[in-house]
Amino acid sequence: MMDREKQIKLKHTKISLLETPVKTVSAANHHKILALHGWLDNAASFERCAQLIPDCHWYSLDCAGHGKSDHRADGSFYHLWDYVLDTVQLIETLNSKVWLLGHSMGASVAMLVAAVVPDKVHGLIMLDNLGPLTSQPTQRVSQLQHAIHKMGVERNPSRGYENQDAMIQARMNGFTKLGHNAAQYLVLRGSFLDIDGRYRWRHDPKLTFPSPFRMDKESVDAFVKSISCPALIILAKQGIYSGCIDQAQDMVECFQMAELDWSDGGHHFHLEDDSYQEVTQKVYAFITRH
Repeated sequence: MMDREKQIKLKHTKISLLETPVKTVSAANHHKILALHGWLDNAASFERCAQLIPDCHWYSLDCAGHGKSDHRADGSFYHLWDYVLDTVQLIETLNSKVWLLGHSMGASVAMLVAAVVPDKVHGLIMLDNLGPLTSQPTQRVSQLQHAIHKMGVERNPSRGYENQDAMIQARMNGFTKLGHNAAQYLVLRGSFLDIDGRYRWRHDPKLTFPSPFRMDKESVDAFVKSISCPALIILAKQGIYSGCIDQAQDMVECFQMAELDWSDGGHHFHLEDDSYQEVTQKVYAFITRH
């Protein structure tokens, strides 16, 4: 079956998602996977994974401000806990337990969701992420000052791009490097042709603003320790945690039930040509084992 585009109205926002139904009629007791993408990505982040797992029903959403979902109101920040609220409300509309799969920022959201609604989650899978970014309490004032200052700065409108090929090249050379095909998946869903004939990003520019608040490590650990479902953390050998072996092991030991695995590839190893199959196979093996 082909992906189905859906718009779902939650209590505070409207989100868009790609639904990939099970492909085998015999999969009567199929699993539901709710997939949460990373910062400045979108639901297309999981298209390749979804096509490789035929007997699971995928719901890959555009988080607010990303892809085809609504932006937060002017003057609003993008907080992790707002994404948690959106995700919990979406799970309630599905009316069944889900497997939470998150990449990067989406993995942080999935981790918090697994802690706050344990009765709605079969298991948690985190891709190249070790939980929300943290800061010390002494940094809170300066962090909030920086965020509020940025919100008040007048922004020039985007000049846009002549075509989507130029956007693909820009995305390939972004903060985390991407191959052409991986970048193309994200760009085709994450851009639009404006009325002036220029292509522009769909995401809310406010997503690039600094966070006004980050939890400290003790707060994050408290959420992790309350997660009762099985958890799998897969980190990329050439990703952003490649040198964090001790930190990764410490995080895994905070969970009640967690496994740590490393896979070849960079930060988007679940989407890249030479690594997505291995990552997807590990995800599927974890789900079927539990």
